Amino acid sequence: MKRSDLRVEWEKRIANYMTSGLSASNWCAANEVSIHQFWYWKKKLKTTEDTSNTPSQWITLEMDETMTDSQSNIVVHVGHVALEVKQGFDPQLLVDVVRT
Repeated sequence: MKRSDLRVEWEKRIANYMTSGLSASNWCAANEVSIHQFWYWKKKLKTTEDTSNTPSQWITLEMDETMTDSQSNIVVHVGHVALEVKQGFDPQLLVDVVRT
């Protein structure tokens, strides 16, 4: 099997695992896959995903009346992560954090 074919096969397997609702060990047992190979490929594909040049996605920010005060802090929540920007922040640091 070519390396590219193997990669495609593992992408399908990992996608199947993600939608299965099973634990990794149970999914591997049900699909006759080595748990060590599974974790190797899961990590390998995630690393490739993280370093790919995927386009940025913009999100809509909702503002309320309290944010019209120039002394207000800005807090952006994305999932379980919050980014707070306070008055007098370092603009370059914010750029670096958003870029990351």
